[in-house]
This record gives sequence, structure tokens and C-alpha cells, in this order.
Amino acid sequence: MFRKILFTICFLAAFQAHASHVMGGEITWKCGGNGGYIFELVFYRDCNGAEINTVSENLRVWNHPSLTNIVVNFISRTDISPTCTTVAGAPQPLDCGSGSNGGNGIGANEKVLYRSNEIQLAGTPPTQGWIFTYENYARSNAITNLNNPSTYGMTLAATMYFANQNAGCVDNSPQFLQAPYFTSCVGDPFVYNMNAVDPDLDSLFIEFVTPMNNFPAGSYNPPINPAPVPFDPGFSYLSPTPTAAISPGSIPAQLNAQNGELTFTSTLQGNYVVKIQVSSFRQGVLIAKVEREMQLAIVPCQPNNAPQFTAPFAGGSFTTTIDAGDLINFNVLATDNGFLQNGNPQSVTLTASGPMFGTNFTASTGCDIAPCAFTSGLPSTGINQANVPFTWQTTCDHVLNPFGIASEITPYFFVFKAQDNMCQVPKVSYATIQINVKTPGIIQATALECITFSNGNYSLNWNQVANPLSTFLSYNLYSLENGLITSINNIATTFYTLPQAQANQHFYIGVVSGCNGNIIKFSDTLRPIILQLTNPNNGTAVLQWNSPLNNGTLSNTYFQIFRQYNGGALQWIDSVPYTTNQYKDTVRICNGMIGYQIQFPWNGCVFTSNVPTDQFDDMLTPVIPTILGVGFDPFNGNAVTLTWNQNSQSDTYGYVVYTFDANNLLYELDTVWGIANTTYVYNPQGPGPFTYSVAAFDSCFTTSVPVTYQTSGKAPLNKTVLLNGGLNPCDQSIDLQWTSYGGHTVTNYIVYSFENNQMVSMGSSPSLSTSVNVLGGNNYTFYIQAQLSNGSSVYSNPFVFTVPLPGNPNFHYLSVATVNNDKIDLKVYVDENAGISQVQIERKITAGNFANIGTAMVTNNFAYFTDSDVQVQDQTYTYRSKFIDACGNVGAPSNEATTMLVSGIADEEIQINYITWTPYSGYENGVDHYEIYRLEPSGLSVLVGIAPPAQLGIQDSVDTGSFPGEICYYVEAHEILNPYGFQEISKSNEICLVYEPIIYVPNAFYPEGINNVFKPVATNIDPNDFKMTIMNRWSNVIYETTDYNAGWDGRFGPKNEWVPNDIYIYILEFHDASGKEIIKRGNVTVIR
Repeated sequence: MFRKILFTICFLAAFQAHASHVMGGEITWKCGGNGGYIFELVFYRDCNGAEINTVSENLRVWNHPSLTNIVVNFISRTDISPTCTTVAGAPQPLDCGSGSNGGNGIGANEKVLYRSNEIQLAGTPPTQGWIFTYENYARSNAITNLNNPSTYGMTLAATMYFANQNAGCVDNSPQFLQAPYFTSCVGDPFVYNMNAVDPDLDSLFIEFVTPMNNFPAGSYNPPINPAPVPFDPGFSYLSPTPTAAISPGSIPAQLNAQNGELTFTSTLQGNYVVKIQVSSFRQGVLIAKVEREMQLAIVPCQPNNAPQFTAPFAGGSFTTTIDAGDLINFNVLATDNGFLQNGNPQSVTLTASGPMFGTNFTASTGCDIAPCAFTSGLPSTGINQANVPFTWQTTCDHVLNPFGIASEITPYFFVFKAQDNMCQVPKVSYATIQINVKTPGIIQATALECITFSNGNYSLNWNQVANPLSTFLSYNLYSLENGLITSINNIATTFYTLPQAQANQHFYIGVVSGCNGNIIKFSDTLRPIILQLTNPNNGTAVLQWNSPLNNGTLSNTYFQIFRQYNGGALQWIDSVPYTTNQYKDTVRICNGMIGYQIQFPWNGCVFTSNVPTDQFDDMLTPVIPTILGVGFDPFNGNAVTLTWNQNSQSDTYGYVVYTFDANNLLYELDTVWGIANTTYVYNPQGPGPFTYSVAAFDSCFTTSVPVTYQTSGKAPLNKTVLLNGGLNPCDQSIDLQWTSYGGHTVTNYIVYSFENNQMVSMGSSPSLSTSVNVLGGNNYTFYIQAQLSNGSSVYSNPFVFTVPLPGNPNFHYLSVATVNNDKIDLKVYVDENAGISQVQIERKITAGNFANIGTAMVTNNFAYFTDSDVQVQDQTYTYRSKFIDACGNVGAPSNEATTMLVSGIADEEIQINYITWTPYSGYENGVDHYEIYRLEPSGLSVLVGIAPPAQLGIQDSVDTGSFPGEICYYVEAHEILNPYGFQEISKSNEICLVYEPIIYVPNAFYPEGINNVFKPVATNIDPNDFKMTIMNRWSNVIYETTDYNAGWDGRFGPKNEWVPNDIYIYILEFHDASGKEIIKRGNVTVIR
């Protein structure tokens, strides 16, 4: 049980050690003597809370590659409770006492200081900086403007950024010279200046920031870790004190971002957390940030007035401006006519802070930049008032920072604090006196007016500056690339000359003036116009140049472009906006030396570039023409008319017109002379579509052989519209279809009828087809007009047609049915003028019954149809035709036509073939005769007989001739001249008669005798598919051939040796005429 009680006591003591006693603080650093950094942690303790750690604290370090914490050792503790005079009837002065809870009331506070040893920080800070933090838990539960404050801790942070250092400390953080003024009275104006200064005279920016919670774990990553502490409604980090909406009569907090003066008035008693951040900038670059957090107490007080400062400068101002080198004297006067509780007059004590005060505030030495400001001595106390003289002798050094950089004006802030002696909360006033030290005699930079080119050199020109105070030292000419080029001490010199080779730089001029020449004022940057000329050897000159001014958005300003021929005078050719830095010029002469210059008029002066030259040839062909349209001209005999734009190249001589030949290759159709002649009329054959292109040529000759004119590329192809149509006589309409126009987008197509030499609109269509109503028996000529996106319109070919009236044909004749290999071709002769556009083909399936097997289109009175679904070797086929009139009605049938079927028998013994066939029927006047043909092995057809119509068979002797085992025949039926004036021929199927092979094989041969070759003799075989193999008794192949005409001579092996006398095996492999494979084996004896 004792251990539990002891643990509880220790835990509460540990919690109390870090709870509700810290009222704020800050982290700062200064440069040490060995190139390192010395860090200081200050926090402000409420003496009514826990005791402090008097050994050390730790700062955590973030984003550094090796350092994670810095130990800051305890240095001192200072009671900063308000001091006052104890009199009868007055409360006791506030005092911290000693130990935990040693304070005697709100306002008993002390300042606790910790300081590190000198720390070497290796490396350079990253973009986010090196961050140093200190955390404490917890806040007082008496805080008014935070939500549940005792549940949150506090994090103080300072950030060091890269200050352009190579190594070591080169920047001190901002410092706070005034301790916080923690306690004020309800309803009194609160005026406090923390006197934030930068020892390096870097620029400061002061602002409110958000109080942060502590973060015992994790990495520093605000606002996630630590998180912001939430404010009560009506409060925020930008408005941390009461407003009139919260407490009538209150004035919200205001912070001067330059001098750090904090003001507010609160009519509401309470404790208010305020956090302020000070950022330092060097030449516009952020290099450090430090924070101060304060818990300000507003308490009820006895009636009392705060001391009042008398403004030392004219107009009741606390700010003045003087020239460096001036002596400034004034008195600082603070007055308070109040009385203590016992009736005695109050006394006023005056103190001050500021980096430019000398030692003990009484010497002109001891500050960072001597001479220092001094007084008769501080603190200074007097009855009802305190009055001290202020003296400061300024010099030119006071406008220089520690790095030798001068400012036009440097503000210095001196903060004076006046406090009366009334207990328990004396009234305090602050006066922030701002003295702006100005560099005298600053001469503003002159402007580089322009840069001109002459005789191979560039001249930089500027205006002479005014020098009323005789502070001019020199003109300094610089370039961004090479720094200082020259210094000119003569104020009247206003130009400088550079050779062209050194001119490609960005120049600016500085005017040196001020205190001992400590100020340089710079002009804007100018560049000479440097023109680069490129000759791509294509008849153009390519110019590229730079803009002389940095302002690339100048409006209504132009570069002027000049050209010279063969060293002559410069002549203006064109101008381009200032935002354009290139130009392509077309060479107008066939050859010559051409130079260019760019000029830029600006503010009464003209920039001029160099004048580069080169030998140029007009190799640039004319611009490719743009075809405006091509189409048929109904008013000019339907000639094709092609039009194009006039060429923009002034030396264009004419144009070449191209079209396609029969091999679909472009060729020169014709030549049109004259730049203004942009129309070509042509009478092609047929309706098209026709495709054309155009090229332009100029006056310069090429180097080719033969010599030709320079010609442009060909214009994109343009193709005419081809119009076709299909009549619908029954509903008196025509379906029109046409091809799209090639070369331009078409916005609409309009159908026109050409009537009485006028175009009559028949409607329009955005697509490539439409239907138009027509009248039966009339003749029409239709055109399609294509309306092009370029505003032109063109006509298609004329489409001429007559609308027939439906009726029966004058003739309808199935003229022939003929076998074609394994198909049957049909030919129908029908009267097309009766509106017959197609016929229906029918095949007999049974006696008297026909089936529709398809339709065929009629062209020039003939229709053709092929029946593939037939077996021409097995049977004959009978066909007929029915016409389909213009209305789609199927008419009466035609005559019937029946094919022939040929058959045959081969008598192999007597070598006679018997050929028979079925008769052909269908000819209107009958069959004139039959012709019988035999197919020879060479593929030729040989007429072997002619038979009259009644004869349906012949005999053919084949005992002579060479046939490969198969003989084929077919028959043709020739028509008697029909009534329509023509004759047809119908061909039968082909019949092939196959003969069995006959083979003779010798059984012996004598290689060295007369019968010296072993060779089989065969008929009715395919000699091209033959193989003979010879093997010995052990089945070893000793000879092999696929040549039917070759034999075996009895030799074998690579040495071609004779075989010994023996019996050998032969194998013969071949095919008969029907493709059947035959293999014959046997023996042959070799006798030697």
C-alpha cells in the first residue's frame, strides 16, 4: 500500500513539474565565436505554479542529417513581476517568492533562461529548413480564449533556412529585447512592443500565428503533428483577445507587422494566449523564423492612469527620417500625474531597449554599428514624469548591413517603457520611436536607351544623369554573363562601343552614388539585336533574332525588317509584332548576295541589328495552288472546268494541269500560261469521276537536263462527282446515287434538272443519294451540284435517261444453254426498251414444273446467268426465262432450252471409241449441225466429225496417235440463223474414255551386246508420273529413275561399274489415265 501511495505522489509531482506553470517563451540563436551557433530557450513561468528544472532542457532538431537534439543548460531566472511602491492602503507588490507555488498572485512571473554550448551544424538547411522545437505539457485551465486548455500542451519552434552560406554561422536569428508585459487592467488600452530586432539588420515581418499542441511522439509535421490548439468561439489566432461582440467596449488585437507593436483593449477579465512569429528576410529571401508565445492576464485594478509619452517629433509623431551623417537630438518625456493610495504623487520610471544603444545607454560605443545612440542614463525615475535626452550621431555605416549591403533607407526602432509605481498592478506605456536613416544623394539609374550597330560594332547608349548633390562616382556597365565590363567616371560620357563578337550579352548600367558610393542603382537589362541569317538553300532566307527588352508583352510595337541586294541600300520589306522573333523571306531573284537588318524603334531611339549576308538562289518554287473546284459545265457543252487560286509568288509564270492516265498515274495534261489565268476547260471522254491536280511554275530554271522551270508541289487532288441512277417506272421516280466530291468538304448536294437551258432544282440531300419523282415518257438530264465548304459549287456529270412506260417486250428468247466446265451458262435475248431490266431464270424439276433459280440483269437487250448447282456429267437440264417488267411483275415464259449429255464406249481391242449424245433443243429455227471434238494430249481440240441434226452418235478410230490412256470428247450444237439475226453454239459436257495400260517388260538383257539396255515399254499410262527401281538379290537399290524414256544399262555405283551376271529385281510404279496407281514387280537376268 505504501508503494502505491508513493507512486501516486511521484506521478503527481512529475505532472505538476510540467503542468500549468509555463506562460510562453521563445527559441533564438546567435553566432558563436568559432563559427558555430549558440541557442537560447526562454520561457516565462507563472510563479504560482510548479518549480522549474534548474539543470537543463532539450531542444529537438528536425531535418538535420545527423543532429537530433541540443542540450540547453540552465543559466538564470529573473523575477519580472511588476515593481511598485508599498504604501498604506496598498496591496503588497507581486513577487515570485521561491519554490513551487511561491508567487503571491496573478502577475507574479519570472523569466527562465537556458543556453547551449556553441554547436557546429554541418551541412546546409534543406528547403523546409532546420527546425528546433521545445514542448511543454500542460496549459493552465484558467485560459479564457482556448477550448479545454488544460488538455493541450505547448510547442515552441524556430526555423533556420539556407542563408547562402558555405560553412559556419552567417545569420543571427531575430531577438526579442523587451520581456513580455503579462498583466494589464480590465478596460485599459494594452500597448506593448516586444522590440524584435535582427542583429544583421535583415528585414523583419511580424505576424500572428497559431498556438500548437505538444507532440511527445512522432515527427514534426504541423498541422498534423503537432496539431493547432482550438480556440473558443469568437476567438482565433488572428483575433486572440475579446472583440466588442464578445465584450462590449473591447477593441480586438492589432499587430504592427513592421515594428511589432501589439495593441488591444479588453473589458473582459481573463487569460489570453497570443502567439507571434517574426520572420527575417535577406535580399527578399526568407532565412529565419522565431516565435514568442505569451499568456496575457487581464485583471480588475484600482483606478489609475498609465503614463503618457510626449511625441518627440513634429506633428505629434514618433517617427522621423534623417540623412546618414546627421546628428539627431530629442528628449523622451513620459508624464503621470496620478497619486498612490496614500495620496503621494506617483513616480515614473523610464527604461528602453534597442540594438543601437551604447553601453549602459550612456556611451556612443558598445552597439553593433558605432556611433551608438545614448542618453543621460537609464533607468530614469522622476516624480510625475521621467525625462531623458536622446542623442545619436549617424554615419554612412548606418545604412549598411554587416555584409556591406547598403539600403536606401534603414529603419531603427527604439522602444521606451514608462511605468508608474502604483501597487499591485502598475500602469505601463510603451513608445516605439522609429528613426529612418536615409542614404543621401542617391542618383537613380539612367536607362540604356538603345543599342545600335554600325561598321561591325555595337554602341550602347544612355542618358546623362543629374548630380545635384555631387554624389556621382561612376557609370558601371555590366552584363549578366560576364559581370562588370567597365567603369566610366566621366558623367558626360553616354555611350560605349563593343565589337560584334562580344555583343551577345545582356547589358545593364549601374549608377554609383550615395554615401561614399555605397549605393548602386541599376537599369533594366537590354540586349543588342543579333540577327542570325540561315540559308536553307530552298529559295528562302530564315531570319532569327532576339528581343532587346525584357518586356515580352509590349503591345503596338513592331520589329521592322530591311533587306539589301548585292550591298545596296537597305529597303523595308515587312514588320512583325514584338512577340515574333523569326521571319522567313522568299527570295525573289534567281541568284545574288542578300543581306538583312532588324530595326526596332523605341522611345525615340532605334535599335539596329547587325547585317548578315549570304549568296541566295531562288530555289523556292511557287506556293502550291489551292484548287477551288472542278466539275462539268452544263452551259458549256458539259466540258469539265477546273479553277484554282492565283499564286501568291509574284514571279509565277503559269500552271501545269495533271490528271490520271489509263495506268492510274498522274501525267501532265496541259499548261496554262500567266499567273492570273486560273481556269482550265477540258472535254474528257465518259462520265468520270475525273481527278485533277495543279502545280505552279516560276521564271527560274532548274539545273536538270533538259532545263525546266521551277515547279511547285502538286495541289491536293480534286475529283468530280459521278452521278448514276435507277429508274422506278412504276412509281414514276428515280433513285439517284453519286460519289462524294474529292478535295473539299461538301456542305450540301442539290439535284438539278437541265430544262430549256436552265437549271431547275429538284431537291437537296446532305448524303450521297436521294429519290426524285419523274414523269413517264419524258426525257431528263440530271446534275448534282456539290456546294463546297470554300464557297464554291461544282456540277457532276450529266445523267441522261428516259422514263419508260411499262409493257410487254417485243421479243423474249432464251437463246442458248451451254455447258461451261461443271456449270451451265444461260443467255437471254429480251426487249429492254419495254422497261425490262431483269429476267427470272427457271429450271425444270419435273415434267411441266419449273423452279425459280435466280434473276439476271438486262444490259443492251441481253441477260446472262450461270447455274452452278448442276451435275453436267449425269443428266441434261431444261431452262426457261420469264421477264420482269418495269413494275416488278413477272411476265410470260420464254422458249425452253435443254442441254446435251455426251456419253461413250471405248473398244480397246480395235481402238475405236463410240460417242453418242442427247439432242439439244431450244433453238427457235432448230439445230443446223453437231460438231464433235476430241481433246488431244497437247490440250488442243480436234474436230473429228460433223453430224446432221438427226444423227446423235459417231465412231472415232484411235489406233494411231499417242494418248496417255485417256481420250476426251465434247459436242457443239450449232444454231440455224435465228429470226433475230444471230446464231448461238451450245456446248455439251466432256466425256473421257480410259484405256487399260499395256506393259511389256524384258526378262533378260546383254549390257555389252545389242540388247544392252533394260527398258519397259508401256501404253496408256502417264509418262510424267513414272518410277523404276532395280535391286540386287539382297534388296539393295542399285539403280533408280523417274524418266520413262531412260533405261538401265547394267551399271551401278559412283564408279559406274558393271554389275555381275545375276538375277535382279525390278519395281515399276506409274498411274493410268484415271489416276489409279499401278505397281509391277518382276525379275530380270543380266547376261555378260
